[in-house]
Amino acid sequence: MNITICLVAYAQKFTETESFESLVKLSDAIKKKLNIIVFDNGAIDYSEIELPPFFHSFTYLYNPNPMERGTRIAYETSLALSKDEWLMLLDDDTLLTENYLLALFSELEDKEREGDIVAYCAKIYDGTVQISPTASETLDMLLYPREAGVYQQDISGISSTLTLNKSFLEKIGGFTTEFPLDYLDHWIFSKIILSHKKVKVLQCKLSHKLSVQDLSSLSEERFHSIFSSEYRFYKAYKPDLLCQLKRKYVKMILKGLLKRDSGIRWKYLIKLMLQVKKTNPRLREEFHRFD
Repeated sequence: MNITICLVAYAQKFTETESFESLVKLSDAIKKKLNIIVFDNGAIDYSEIELPPFFHSFTYLYNPNPMERGTRIAYETSLALSKDEWLMLLDDDTLLTENYLLALFSELEDKEREGDIVAYCAKIYDGTVQISPTASETLDMLLYPREAGVYQQDISGISSTLTLNKSFLEKIGGFTTEFPLDYLDHWIFSKIILSHKKVKVLQCKLSHKLSVQDLSSLSEERFHSIFSSEYRFYKAYKPDLLCQLKRKYVKMILKGLLKRDSGIRWKYLIKLMLQVKKTNPRLREEFHRFD
């Protein structure tokens, strides 16, 4: 059995990313089972670079589309090109390990594998903090990390190293255009749960640098993308948590006003809430609680 891995690259040259470096360090036996697709959203086309040997296949794709340069288009393109039963999503700042791939192939090649499991993931850490997978029925996700096991509810996480069943993805229509970048990972987990399918968390630990934890490091554009996507996700898929989300924004606005966190673009959060008032009269009464 082979799997396809979609490695999404951005500003950094893909051969210099942590994920690429971890891929080339894998044993030849594992490499022969991997079809790698590098989807590059960066400013420079590296098509002329010599691609590494020993993989079952290695494809480099440069994205010239100025309108969409996120993860969705990378995942969707890889899904269309893949001939394998399983597709792994991979960010460029995740350290993939031989142990995780050995455990993953052991699960996928098990003839008694549970058919309702359509996704596999590792426990992912940023330093000493497990950032994925976590509970999904709370805004305080990081306080409730998920242990190894099979889940069919109350689970979410980041998309990096998440391995998904191709047939399942095709049945749900592929990756939604609602979330071109941010919150696409949460959407994937929510679709698995809504489809009454399961996620299996493997007893493997991987390292990942989660840049969004440091708001001061985010550009204006990325900050706007994260919080507008967050609001749209909870409004559409977890409306029970919407009031909590609004309270969170109010606290962030106050924190930004008092300069306790220079990374908070509090003016944008106010604008976001005001735009919701104008465009969704049904929510107006709820927003009055914070006026």
